Amino acid sequence: MSEQNRSGSDRVVLNVDNLRIHYATPQGDVIAVSDISFKLYEGETLGLVGESGCGKSTTAYGILQLVQPPGYIVHGSIEVEGAEVLDLTEEELRKFRWTGLSLIPQGAMNSLNPTMRVKDQIIDVIESHEGKQSDKEALRERIYNLFAQVGLPNRIYNMYPHELSGGMKQRVCIAMGVALHPTVVIADEATSALDVVVQRIVAQTLVEVKDEIGVSLIVIGHDMGLLAQIVDRIAVMYAGKMVEIAPVENIYAKPLHPYTQLLIDSIPSIKERKPLKITEGITHDPRNPPSGCIFRLRCPFAWEHCAVEEPSQIIVDEKHEVACHLFDEQFEERRSNAFATIANS
Repeated sequence: MSEQNRSGSDRVVLNVDNLRIHYATPQGDVIAVSDISFKLYEGETLGLVGESGCGKSTTAYGILQLVQPPGYIVHGSIEVEGAEVLDLTEEELRKFRWTGLSLIPQGAMNSLNPTMRVKDQIIDVIESHEGKQSDKEALRERIYNLFAQVGLPNRIYNMYPHELSGGMKQRVCIAMGVALHPTVVIADEATSALDVVVQRIVAQTLVEVKDEIGVSLIVIGHDMGLLAQIVDRIAVMYAGKMVEIAPVENIYAKPLHPYTQLLIDSIPSIKERKPLKITEGITHDPRNPPSGCIFRLRCPFAWEHCAVEEPSQIIVDEKHEVACHLFDEQFEERRSNAFATIANS
């Protein structure tokens, strides 16, 4: 993937290389993540986007080593600041989570313990890594500071999760996720269960906290419009494959992969009425992917060559990479015809 990013730093904090994850079934393995590679830079916010079932969350849980049976990692490399996560023991992983890698889960109500007060859940995170805290007043102030970072009032300190709104519960999860200043935070659909106003508040909270404490952030989501407002780069996944990755302004100004174009066309316009473009066909059986390009059965520009060879990542410019045969040099004329079709549609 491209070595460029918009955060200003060239230091790689997370390097995922050739990661492949399967789910075993009696009928054969489901290929959830298929040999994806990408980098995350210091201080960067990377958006990971794609339709349901494309492997976004499985990628996140693979990075965190939280894939549960029958899922398993077939092969790959996951390095955080040079340390290979796949080589860590269970005890080392337990210490590494929350400090090196941290997760802000999708369902806050399902993630928070309904029988524990908010303070006790945050204290549990802190003390499980730093040991018993003897100075209770200092611990209380530390938690109040976390609340201030995510825009929560101190009064929730003694409250239970069911006493909080959806947005407040999600911000508690953000506070827990950054409590130990991890290197990388992964927010898995952190706004999906919230109304549009609260979505914006929670998304902005994520970005502000990321900037304040200097972590690098991966935001997983479906909402291309929301991601465009908060991320530096966008990585597009389809059926377990990484099909395009670029700075957010590039990918919206000139999306290259046909699937990315369809995703952006699905965003409603507030300026004009236009028919909604729908992707024809359905996804393939993930136990038996098609030959060649993974998207060819639904692609409006597919031709014979797409069934023969799987496209590799092609560097279109220094900031933009795409996995599509249209960008092979020998198919320049076909690419021009495809873009002409898009322009006239």
